[in-house]
Amino acid sequence: MQPWRKTSASALVLQEVIFPIEYAWHKLSQSISSTWSTYFNLVDAAKKNANLEHKLAILQTQIMDYDHQVQEVTRLRKLLGFSHQYKKNMMVAEVVGISTNSPFQGMRIAKGKWDQIKVGMPVIAAHGIVGRVLRTGLKFSDVQLLVDANFNLDVIIERTRVRGVLHGLADSRCRLKLHRRADIRIGDTIVTSGITGSFPKGLPIGRVMRISYESDNVSQLITIQPWVEYHGLEEVVILDHTDQEIETIKETAGKDWIHYPPLSEKG
Repeated sequence: MQPWRKTSASALVLQEVIFPIEYAWHKLSQSISSTWSTYFNLVDAAKKNANLEHKLAILQTQIMDYDHQVQEVTRLRKLLGFSHQYKKNMMVAEVVGISTNSPFQGMRIAKGKWDQIKVGMPVIAAHGIVGRVLRTGLKFSDVQLLVDANFNLDVIIERTRVRGVLHGLADSRCRLKLHRRADIRIGDTIVTSGITGSFPKGLPIGRVMRISYESDNVSQLITIQPWVEYHGLEEVVILDHTDQEIETIKETAGKDWIHYPPLSEKG
């Protein structure tokens, strides 16, 4: 078509009729073209977003793993730094089970006879005493916790050097019975005496949280809150420092001198 040439009236009428259809088709074509372009752009953007989300997930996982490794290194440094001051042979063990809801308050660790672990060895953490090894398997050991009702330990009050025997209470605390005149205060720190048993002198145990008096008006009962939170432990340190009395009992009574139900695994 050549619009500069004269057009007949009939042709003009026909063009007027056809023009709305032509215009509608033009708009429809533009709309379809724009829609397809938008669709392909969205698909491309979706692919890029998916790729970015995948990379972000990988980075977040790496960051979480890095944070976990930093926390683990920090815990191990505390453990090793704490036990190094006692200049004993030691090893770090992973905690794989804990039982504080049964008559026996205990913990299972991933070290045993193959690692030279022996009954009576002290088990400690960064903040203080955990307990002592009570039974050993080839690749695991069961630890009697400080708060077990059958756990006894010779201790002293750090501030006054007053000595006593600590007993577990099986409720995440311990008890110390002293003469009424013994100088002790709320908040006093209790440490090992090193006189008897397998624990070196000066290991922190806990703090005095309550003082009460017996009806005989002669003795005072001291409730101790241990420094260590057992349910939060992931690693512990075992000191190669055995109790000679326990070794003598083992030699006399044989290797099966003690029995108790196995620990349930930490769930």
